[in-house]
Amino acid sequence: MLPFSTIEFFIIMAFFAMLTGICKFFLIDRHYKYVLFVFNAFYLVVVYPQPVHFLLFIVFSYVLTYVFANLWRRAPKIMGVLVLLLPLLLIKMDIRFHFYPFGLNSILSFAGLSFACFRVVGYYMEKAPNDRMADPVTYFNFQAFTPTLLIGPIDRYGHFKKAQDCGFLNINAQNYTIAWNYIVKGIAFKYVLAELADRYWLQLYAPSDMNFWHMANTMYAYYVYLFFDFAGYSHLALGIGKMLGMEVPVNFTNPFLAVNPQDFWRRFHISLGNWLKDNFFTPLYLFLTRQKPLRPYPLMRQNVALLLTFVLMGCWNGFHINFILSGLLFGLYSAVHNTYIYMCRKKGRDVVFGKMSPVVVRVLSIFIVLNLAAVALYIFSGYCPLI
Repeated sequence: MLPFSTIEFFIIMAFFAMLTGICKFFLIDRHYKYVLFVFNAFYLVVVYPQPVHFLLFIVFSYVLTYVFANLWRRAPKIMGVLVLLLPLLLIKMDIRFHFYPFGLNSILSFAGLSFACFRVVGYYMEKAPNDRMADPVTYFNFQAFTPTLLIGPIDRYGHFKKAQDCGFLNINAQNYTIAWNYIVKGIAFKYVLAELADRYWLQLYAPSDMNFWHMANTMYAYYVYLFFDFAGYSHLALGIGKMLGMEVPVNFTNPFLAVNPQDFWRRFHISLGNWLKDNFFTPLYLFLTRQKPLRPYPLMRQNVALLLTFVLMGCWNGFHINFILSGLLFGLYSAVHNTYIYMCRKKGRDVVFGKMSPVVVRVLSIFIVLNLAAVALYIFSGYCPLI
């Protein structure tokens, strides 16, 4: 049973939340992580499909992180990152190119592998090379926390541990009320609005239909459907996490109101945007900055780092042309906006909108970003018959 896929999942989560609330009155704060460990282990081993694969991955990532963070400290971080991403890279390549006739995908793959790899790499970048490894119980909880097991949000180890340390303290009437609000909103988004958008809008026309207006209909319908489906999952994870005493990162805040590409990624899949910024864009930009021939060209360094970051995001979903093109488009949007900001600062004025009213500029910006995002996500979806 995958998270949020059946009514039984919600019954199990309600049972876990009730037991956690009861444990608060009989255990001290430092025992909370063991309660969480029991719940996560029960779900992963008894309920989750392919539990052996996930458990082996947790052991693999813990051992490899320990080796690179503590025993082989002189190794470049990029080497540790590549080794930790190796299972994901092999599986994505097998799915796309069928390199392995013996079925590597069926041997290594499990639901939630992509998010698990991102959590591992984020943990490695945060801890290596000069910090102590997490204790195994906390590391297991970080990797196997049930509400975020499949699709995130992508949590940071430091944030997760801080929430775990305050687990029992977070279980109170006020947080239960907040949790219920998130859960109700998540149910409305995921199981009502996303279902309506899919059934009565997205499926109006066949994906292979080449009529321009039909393609435009599918493009906007998919954007709306994706938002309500994914934001619904995220709100449910927030609510159930709060019920269990954990603080899950917010992942969506009105992306349809974004005024530029940077603002879009502060609103849409926030945890992924922050992860890419901290663990790929910033190290890459600093690496390019250290190259003497590139030092006179700060704008070029930023734009190259932006493009490569978003191409990586596309490849993370798979080595298919629609994923890579979608990531490249988002990278181009960000590079163009970055160039626009640079030119505005250099010339001391708005080089595109001039002296237009800020209200008009905001409305136009929202309209432009909404349509650009819809185009990129339409390509991402695989529905576009031109790709």
